[in-house]
Amino acid sequence: MIRKIKDYILYKNSKYYSAFPSLILSPDNTILLMFRRARDIRNLLNKEDEEYLHLKKMVDHIDSRSHLLKISFDQQLQAISEPEILSIDPEAADQDASLLLLSNGNILLSSFTWYPVHSRLYKALIANNVTLHGHPESTGCYYIFWGGLTRLSYDNGTSWSKHKYLPELPGAKDIIPGLRPSHGGVATGQAIEIGNELFLPVYLHLDAYKTDTCHLYVSQDGGENWQYRSIIAADQKQSIHFQEPSLIHCENNNIMAFIRTRGAGDHLYTAVSNDLGKSWEEARQREEVIGHPTHPLKLKDGRIFICYGYRHKPYGIRGRLMDGNGNEFIGNEIIIRDDGDCADLGYPWAIQLPNDNILVAYYFTQADGVRHIAGTILDIS
Repeated sequence: MIRKIKDYILYKNSKYYSAFPSLILSPDNTILLMFRRARDIRNLLNKEDEEYLHLKKMVDHIDSRSHLLKISFDQQLQAISEPEILSIDPEAADQDASLLLLSNGNILLSSFTWYPVHSRLYKALIANNVTLHGHPESTGCYYIFWGGLTRLSYDNGTSWSKHKYLPELPGAKDIIPGLRPSHGGVATGQAIEIGNELFLPVYLHLDAYKTDTCHLYVSQDGGENWQYRSIIAADQKQSIHFQEPSLIHCENNNIMAFIRTRGAGDHLYTAVSNDLGKSWEEARQREEVIGHPTHPLKLKDGRIFICYGYRHKPYGIRGRLMDGNGNEFIGNEIIIRDDGDCADLGYPWAIQLPNDNILVAYYFTQADGVRHIAGTILDIS
């Protein structure tokens, strides 16, 4: 059984578009929250203006000045530190944060960046076979995916190493032909640690496929260096995009990837490896779950709790329990939130607290249109 206890606002500022949170429980039992923050142009408009009403429900996930913000909380979800911006990549804009507390006490941060490009360079870049995203009318300028990366903290999140971009992804075209390789892929989901290896999932588009594919990188030196290991999931029919994978280490020692889809009715897909990511069974649809992306949490009792954004009416956040191997669902879906104002919400991340309750953090949008970081405490039995 899962029972909702209380909703919280963890960070809200009308000047900023706050989204894509991640959490860890530090060794001292403080909670570290990290998320992507960017300018919110809606703040500059009169709330009665027609343009404001149009933009109120509009998704805007690319900004040239986006950055990562961190805040620490105590067990009562009271902030015990001021919001602090992590150092930025001087060339590119930081995106989603994914955190993992390592067995040696270090913290691994995985993320990715966008490189803003002036619209006057559009034709020249396209002629040079550069893939551009966005459009001046919707995102202010064009953007180039600049690569997936990792950073490390050796002092419980006080300071962070520089951006270290992942090695080239086999089969992916250069970001800038002849100048900048693919640098991994979009790193948005949960990494895991098993023995002396770290496992980091990414997704990207390969030249050989019409749809996005998921991949695995591995580190054997605590996240200092990474090597490509395998392809997690690719649709051989090339009709379903596999995106935003998150990993969990199952009780039977398998690794399971929880995968967002596009082209499959928003159903969750999972893929399983029984040889530490060297090979993967074909990804399969989990009809019981509609929503994205999914964050899996291994509970102290061995069961798995998953949470996911629900971008269908009524908009909100949902969750389910699974057995320790991810084979079967336990009980019914729980509606964590169903009071979202529009589909621009989600990306939940969960941790289990010392009192065994679950904290789920996510970004949310309500009637005022301010994208903010919220949290919900759940009691689980």
